[in-house]
This record gives sequence, structure tokens and C-alpha cells, in this order.
Amino acid sequence: MTLNIEILDRAYTNKKEARTGIQQAVRHFREARRATIQVMADLRILQGKDVHVLYGYKNFSLWAEATFEGLAAGNVRQLTRAGAIALELDARGLIDLKDPKGIGTTGLRELSTVANEFGDDKMVEVFKTARDILEPGKEVSSTTVQAVMRLLMPPAKEEGAAGSESEAEEEDDQDLEPLYSPKVSELIGRIQDLSWDLPESADEIKDATEQLKRELTEADTNQDQTWIEGAR
Repeated sequence: MTLNIEILDRAYTNKKEARTGIQQAVRHFREARRATIQVMADLRILQGKDVHVLYGYKNFSLWAEATFEGLAAGNVRQLTRAGAIALELDARGLIDLKDPKGIGTTGLRELSTVANEFGDDKMVEVFKTARDILEPGKEVSSTTVQAVMRLLMPPAKEEGAAGSESEAEEEDDQDLEPLYSPKVSELIGRIQDLSWDLPESADEIKDATEQLKRELTEADTNQDQTWIEGAR
């Protein structure tokens, strides 16, 4: 026969009754978060001072794993990077490491990525912007940092599209440029004007030649008028 053992107490019957347990859990959570950020900063300081060398370790992560029970070497790098951000924000008076507020552990990790790619000044700018857009009492998280990065540094246009746009503009500019120099263009225009009156047949050429001779001798006839009207 199996006995049913009730491990948990009965369920809360109202919110007032639950409030004490909730407040205790929230307090422990805040203490754990504060302690985690402080541990991140402590680890970064120890790493910077090469404490592992004193104990014969070539790698700080391996020393930390052996020293802090339950801490995996693979996580140490992330913790120290976040700790470096916490120390930088504390040094600039943006947080207080004795009681860090306004920043969460995920926010520190995301800010470390920003600092690694764009430097500490950009990281601080992102943190300040994120803090300013949040409601009072809210913490900067990874989601907030990512949103601010999209705001401050929108994605650039693709190189291919930009290249084709530039090429198209160059082609348009080329179309606007004259094909010939002004002197050559003027000469072409004169030739076009002259070609407008060129005779199209051998008979017309013969008549035009005779008309030219008559004009040179100042002889005006009815044939002249016929040619002139026909050439219009």
C-alpha cells in the first residue's frame, strides 16, 4: 500500500495570504541578482590581477572552476566580460556595485557585446539611452539593449544595392554630358541645316547648279522661282 505524502502546504486561498511568501522570494531574487553582478565584477578583478598564476594555473577559467564550487570554466569568460562592464559603469558613476540597480545580468552581457564591437563609449551611450527610455524602477535587459542598438545604429544599406544605385547615377550623369565639344556640335548643326536643302535627285542637282550660276551672274528667271518653291 502506497501512502500519499503531501510535501507542500495547502495552496494559498487569497492574495493577502500569499503576499508574505512573494515578498520573501522577491527579496531573495534581488539579493541573488545583486550578488551575481558583484561576483562578476570580483571575477574580472581577479582575472585582471592574474591571480591564477599564483596558484600554478595558466588559464583563469580553469582556476575559477576549481576554486568556486559549481562554476563551469565555460561560463567564466561570459561572467568576466559582464563583470568588466559592471566595473566600467561603476567607475563612471552610472551604477553602484555595492547595490547595483538599473541593470540586469542579461543587460550586462549584451552591453559587453556592444563594448567588444564598438568600444566602451558607445556601450555607455547605449546604456544611458536604454535607462532613459525605461520606466522608473525597470532594469536594462538584453532586449532593451538590442532595441536601443537598432535605434542608434540602424542597419546599413546592402553594398550591392548601393553600388548599383551609384552606377545608375553615373550613367544618368553621362547621359546629361554633351557627346561633342561646343565647336563640333555647332559644325554638326550647320551641316544638318545645309543638308535640309540638298537636292535628292540628279535632275535637282543639275537644276541647282544652273540656278547657282545664274545667281552668280545676277540673272533672275521664272525657273529660279520654280526651284525655290519646289525646295520648300
